[in-house]
Amino acid sequence: MQQYFIWIMLVGMLPMMMMWFANRKQRAMQEEQQRRTEKGLVPGNWVRTGSGFYGTVVEVDGDVVTLATPLGDETLWNKRAIAAIEEPPFGSAGVQEDVDDDIEQQDDDDARESEQDTTETQS
Repeated sequence: MQQYFIWIMLVGMLPMMMMWFANRKQRAMQEEQQRRTEKGLVPGNWVRTGSGFYGTVVEVDGDVVTLATPLGDETLWNKRAIAAIEEPPFGSAGVQEDVDDDIEQQDDDDARESEQDTTETQS
């Protein structure tokens, strides 16, 4: 009877130990991410908040971070609201130029087709 009790205890403790090790690893990763974020909270760095707001750090005072928008407006945020230190994903000028070139090319093709249609109907 005692042997069964010991086996039941061992089998019961195994899942708890596995959860404890998994939590410990996850907690260490979260602490590392938090350290990197706090280290990057220096004036001039771009940050992203948990709600998706991008701004540059103006000042850090305790748990309050002052962020500036690209237009220069300043807003106050709790330090825990900062999700990551990253630049906003502004579209590059090269991509817009490619789109403009494609549109111009399509317009040129449409103009040629309409000229051909006009000459064919006149003939």
